[in-house]
Amino acid sequence: MVVVANVLAAIFGCAAVAKLTDRRALPQAIVDFGLPARTATPLGGLLVVCEFAVALALAVRPWARGGALGALVLLAGFSAAIALNVSRGRTPACRCFGGAHTAPVGWSTVARNGLLATLAAFVALGGRFPWLFAGLAAATALAWLGLRPVRIRKVRPGMVARGFSLPDETGRTWTMDSLLAAHRPLLLVFSDHACSACSALLPQVAGWQETYGERVTIAVVSGGTQHANVLAGADGPDEAAPHRLLADAHRRVLADYGVTATPSAVLINAERVVVAAPAVGAAEIRGLIEKALRTRGGSTIARRAVLFASAALAPALASACTAARDIRSIAPSGTPPKQVEVGGGWLCDQRYALCTSASCEPSPDDPNVVICRCAVEDGYSYGFTSCDERAPKGDKLISTFSVQNTSSRTHAMTCTDRARWANCLDVTCHIDPQDPHRALCHCQSVESENFLTFGGNCDTRTCATVIWSAATQELPGVAEYKSAMKSIGLPVTFPEACPSSTPEAISRSVQPLRVR
Repeated sequence: MVVVANVLAAIFGCAAVAKLTDRRALPQAIVDFGLPARTATPLGGLLVVCEFAVALALAVRPWARGGALGALVLLAGFSAAIALNVSRGRTPACRCFGGAHTAPVGWSTVARNGLLATLAAFVALGGRFPWLFAGLAAATALAWLGLRPVRIRKVRPGMVARGFSLPDETGRTWTMDSLLAAHRPLLLVFSDHACSACSALLPQVAGWQETYGERVTIAVVSGGTQHANVLAGADGPDEAAPHRLLADAHRRVLADYGVTATPSAVLINAERVVVAAPAVGAAEIRGLIEKALRTRGGSTIARRAVLFASAALAPALASACTAARDIRSIAPSGTPPKQVEVGGGWLCDQRYALCTSASCEPSPDDPNVVICRCAVEDGYSYGFTSCDERAPKGDKLISTFSVQNTSSRTHAMTCTDRARWANCLDVTCHIDPQDPHRALCHCQSVESENFLTFGGNCDTRTCATVIWSAATQELPGVAEYKSAMKSIGLPVTFPEACPSSTPEAISRSVQPLRVR
């Protein structure tokens, strides 16, 4: 019994220490399990304290039985939260040991907790009925090991990608060979028609297809029938739906690729080799997009020819390396920098609030403030405060500028009549407790003529009836954002101006900002 108690003490102690060192990510992990954002920080602190207390009690023999009861309560709570999410088709990342080990939860996680709970019950009963608990421990251990192979079968970098044949939303059948016919990197995004996080990501996937389609082939493999996936791919009239939405009716391709959590993605090069570990969640998938933009297609023979020719260009390569020292000083070699200073502001790669097309309401407390419901995004954005100052803390975010969630359906609409609008650049926001994908931002109320917004769907009548998050025609920060993104090699496409109803002057001000 003493040995079992010490093992449990070590497990809970390590978990508490790991969470404490990963305390900035812990609140978001709690939100991902469906709890309100406002409770995430205090719950995270309480969880760490409870795990420390359980570990201490288990390690001190007179308190071991009480510590075991505490462990049972924690394990029961963890298992109930995991089972509830998995039964609803959600598999958030388990940060049970902080950043040291992050993986999607599943029934194997519940089985693992069952094994620990069996050991805790044995200690709580003072070591009685050893054969009974030995049998229960063996059964839960076998269940845990039996459920784990689905994860182990996941593809790994260097493996040849598995083939398939699936119909898209138009009825056309796609295979691995046809997707790689253009000799470009292939990003396979795995989705499910019943997954709400996937539905939220699909408009962004459509935007990536529009923006990066000439450099990366992007296809969505979605579990469910063709009809269900077409409906899931178009949530509303203003949402862009991706093309190449492949229906995996029996989820066989998802099983072949070991997909246990959606949305997820895998990056494959032109030679059908997996070049990156599978990514889970919107933020990691965006990272694969950036990697895909740096991945070259073509054959091995062609690459060898390039390497041979580069020997004759050594002086030029040395000059290029010297010119890139400023970026290498900010970021590790081969990866985009996390922050770039341009024009008095900063381009930062982190979580932020994006209000470019948000509608707003007057604040009930301050006539100079309007409250806008903005999107919560992860990635590069530009603002005039430092990256440290606008780093997310708990449910607090800063609203900054990017074109991350724009698509071919997004337009820049100009309002020319004097009306009220919201200036949301560099303002404080808080994640909506009811929807972790949205943030409520307290923006400055402005009244003027000639302002520009990505909202309104080119219906200028809404200029006077809706308070839009907008900017002046000078578009502060946009040129700096474009320059910073170009400096790290990431293309940017700005929305086109609205059709002929938009004044020609605005058309001229927006169109030159497009960077391919």
